[in-house]
Amino acid sequence: MNHVLTYLDLADSLLCSIPNRTQIAGSPKLASRQTFQIRVDRTMPFEFIANLMPPFCRLWEADVDFDYSDYDAALTELGGDLKADIFIIWIDWRIYLKSMTAQESVHWLQERIERLRDVTNKPIWVNNWPESLGVKDTLFSFSASDKGWFRNLNAHISELIEQNTGCVLIDLAALVQEGSDSFYDYRNEEISNYPFSNEATIIISRHLGVHLLPATFSPRLKAIALDLDDTLYNGVLGEEGAEGVSLTEGHHLLQRLLLRLKQSGILLTLCSRNEEQDVKALFEKRDDFPLKWDDFAAVCANWRTKTENLDQLAQILNIDPSAFLFVDDNPAELIKMAATRPEVHLLRAKRNGQATMNGLCHYPGLYQLHPDDAALSRTTDIQANQRRERIRQEASDYNAYLDSLEMRITVYENDPSHVKRLYELSRKTNQFNLALRRMTESEVNEVMDINHYLSVTISLSDVLSDSGIIGAFVCRIEGEQGQLIETLFSCRALGREIETVTFAWVLEQLITRGVQHLNIDTIQGPRNAPALDWLKRFVGDSPEPQSLKDLLMRVKAACRDHPAKVEVN
Repeated sequence: MNHVLTYLDLADSLLCSIPNRTQIAGSPKLASRQTFQIRVDRTMPFEFIANLMPPFCRLWEADVDFDYSDYDAALTELGGDLKADIFIIWIDWRIYLKSMTAQESVHWLQERIERLRDVTNKPIWVNNWPESLGVKDTLFSFSASDKGWFRNLNAHISELIEQNTGCVLIDLAALVQEGSDSFYDYRNEEISNYPFSNEATIIISRHLGVHLLPATFSPRLKAIALDLDDTLYNGVLGEEGAEGVSLTEGHHLLQRLLLRLKQSGILLTLCSRNEEQDVKALFEKRDDFPLKWDDFAAVCANWRTKTENLDQLAQILNIDPSAFLFVDDNPAELIKMAATRPEVHLLRAKRNGQATMNGLCHYPGLYQLHPDDAALSRTTDIQANQRRERIRQEASDYNAYLDSLEMRITVYENDPSHVKRLYELSRKTNQFNLALRRMTESEVNEVMDINHYLSVTISLSDVLSDSGIIGAFVCRIEGEQGQLIETLFSCRALGREIETVTFAWVLEQLITRGVQHLNIDTIQGPRNAPALDWLKRFVGDSPEPQSLKDLLMRVKAACRDHPAKVEVN
């Protein structure tokens, strides 16, 4: 119990407001499961930021270790020994203000990114610059000050990041908006050539530790299980009724954030001790609530334990409980959840809804680096899955159920327009993921090379919804030998044998390309038993290369009566 309260207190102090150095220094040293090596090539100090990052990283059981270049305006020692997991190019852009135009400065940066990319496919992070760093700039217009140069610089850097796979922006220009104090401190500048204030340093450290690092190295959380009373509003629904509970300004902001998270692909669910009919009536009556009943992918409102309800939600969504963030104002409920489902992520809601919103804004695992192509369809598809389950229960047999769905499966070969979606699937898929490879953006681009890879993406639609791209197979081909390096399917698509039907199609394509034997990459992870069990149906426990024709025969036999046919785009 104590370690749960310790974690909740730590999350409160570090996430729900901007912490001070005393809070950070006094943070308990929670255990870490992994340490990331970070190389910093720099023209100004980074240590002030690095020293504050460990407590933020420990919120998701990570730690960091840094390697630094010398201070070098030309950045001639890029990459060091190239053993890092991530490379940061950390630049005081004021150095180049008088000697280059903004566009020339970014062209200079492009050359260094290309030089580093030639020797590593690991992520590269680059900072932009605040447009204004001091009171002195408030009296001068865009054209009469340096702000115009920095604004142009930031625009060009953003374009550069978009064009370079595997690059991420450390957006100092945006982080300025988070704090209340000045981002700049001339005393730090004079003493150490480091221009940022104490508050700015904390904001940057937190951004790297709870946003960029987990977004780069860990799958994004898939769902939020929300309590209702004193979490989404102030008051108790069962006692005060739908009209009696209070939507404060803070709770209004919280609900707007949750709606934005839903639009980004996070599944919203309710896990509440209330009568479901009362909960539904609440969202129907309260026009001032940004969230509506249909915004929730699933609802468990009853008097069972919240652990039981979260298990039910996980079953409905077909995801592992470890992909949930459970938000509740009652510490006892959070402790009970941790005791029975320690893999579930926890956040304590505050009576002040804005503090809860701040906690969500900085919770590790919610930050999104790239647009999610499947975001808009995800909640609709989960809701359709509940209707599919009712159809399945009423059908005379399994094949009749499948036939009634009128499924349409479309496959795409080495389609470069699906690079982002394949990257998302590789990073986010846990249950149906044979290799748990977690490809980088550079690797995903590489596997679109038709001369060396067969990369197949799969879309699915039926009478109830269009699920979009829900699966992928990636196979490296070397003569008669094939290596299946990625097998990925969204949990939304499972239960209809789409993976088996499309696997048969992929094997046929490999045979047409002259492949005779297939190695299949697998690794046993904490959540991918469904994928491993599926594969065992065809290969047993054998790790040996498979005869492709024999494997195809077994796979085809398993889906011989499947009503859906594969269409090639």
